[in-house]
Amino acid sequence: MRDDRFFHSRRTVLGAAAVAAVALGAPLGARAASGSDLPEQLRILVGFGAGGSIDVLARVLAERIGPLLGGGRRVLVDNKPGAGGDIAVNTLLSAPTDGANYLLAPLISPVLSQLVFTKPAYNPATDFTPVGLVAHFQFALAVPAQHPARSAKELIAWFKSHQDKANFGSPAAGSLPHFFGLLLGDAANVDIVHVAYKGATNLLTDLAGGQLSSAISTTSEFLPLHREGKIRILATFGDKRSRELPDVPTLAELGYPRASGTGWFSLWARKGTQPAVIAEVNRALNQALAEPAMRAKLEELALDPDPRAPEYLEKLRSAEIEKWRPVIVASGFKVN
Repeated sequence: MRDDRFFHSRRTVLGAAAVAAVALGAPLGARAASGSDLPEQLRILVGFGAGGSIDVLARVLAERIGPLLGGGRRVLVDNKPGAGGDIAVNTLLSAPTDGANYLLAPLISPVLSQLVFTKPAYNPATDFTPVGLVAHFQFALAVPAQHPARSAKELIAWFKSHQDKANFGSPAAGSLPHFFGLLLGDAANVDIVHVAYKGATNLLTDLAGGQLSSAISTTSEFLPLHREGKIRILATFGDKRSRELPDVPTLAELGYPRASGTGWFSLWARKGTQPAVIAEVNRALNQALAEPAMRAKLEELALDPDPRAPEYLEKLRSAEIEKWRPVIVASGFKVN
């Protein structure tokens, strides 16, 4: 599998991944932390600016988790944008382990950071404590409206017969869409050149204008142009069809089960936070995610809530590292 660039600076990749970026707890009956264990005010750190999907998600969660924790507790959102989420991570790791500080993170922080950087700045296995999985979101494969391919299988056949035009764009080098493209190429046994952008805006413009043969991004990024008839979504990467695109097949349905996966948001605390506190925050988070009103809000953001135990989140993180490691190693992609 070819890639357009093998080595990138940490600043460049983290910054681009931030633009592109643009897993829960103990059973509900678990012992709650005592009133003295939980601070009166909690903080959710977000490594991206206000207005993005992860920021909106954090604010929706904070508004509901506070009352569910009881005792008049408040949960605030603290945006620490920059360095692809690393500033927020560093803020968490320098904070006390008193149960007041949490990180809402996309997959780059607990998973991709350990694979794309020559010397990762932190180790989630030893620096983080899992609190809970929050929600999944899907990625899709799209082409310009004028492209002759009407299905993913037709596109793959077209790639094989037009190798000089076989390319896919993604919102950032080192992002999940980048690696999903490499995964698809491997699964379909076709060489697809990656074209990295710095964010989704220019990617979508070039895709709609026909400067790209295809692109991979989140379904939510593609949906407006797809509905306007300016691009065509051919398939999604999830293990089930997208709620927003019930007529669009998954790549697994089409015979490419290895080209499957989702992005996800998860909540973490610093290692050393009391287990009773983690259990109580997990309980409140899971309860919030199970509420119909919360589920409806998350669906508006094209998110699928998935309340889980903390142990599940750590198992998921480990499994995702093993899934993506061979893809990234084979690509030759590395950040110094």
